[in-house]
Amino acid sequence: MCQKIKIISRVKHGELSLCEGCKNYNLTFNNLFFQFTKNQLLQFREYVSKIDVDYWLEYSFYTTQRKKIPVQTFHENLILVFDLFEINELKKLLGIHKESKNDLLAPEDIDYAVVLN
Repeated sequence: MCQKIKIISRVKHGELSLCEGCKNYNLTFNNLFFQFTKNQLLQFREYVSKIDVDYWLEYSFYTTQRKKIPVQTFHENLILVFDLFEINELKKLLGIHKESKNDLLAPEDIDYAVVLN
């Protein structure tokens, strides 16, 4: 187990970290965990940046599910699917879309119970 972990970026549902000992990048997102070398991370980042989100949202006729944006893997029988919020959050995590410091929090970004009296 790596002892020297440096967090590179973090979003509500995941984080990207670097093990300074073994030089592997760990990407945790929702219930997914990836371990990449630097080259593999750069390739994954490039692949995610080229996903045509608008195409999949408009022409995703193969499913009635909320998650319609596919991300293929090297395993032919494993395809990851994301919704628009998740794919945008993944892009932020990978540094593809930079968050503005003036962005307002959405209600789903507030991670505590709200009690309305």
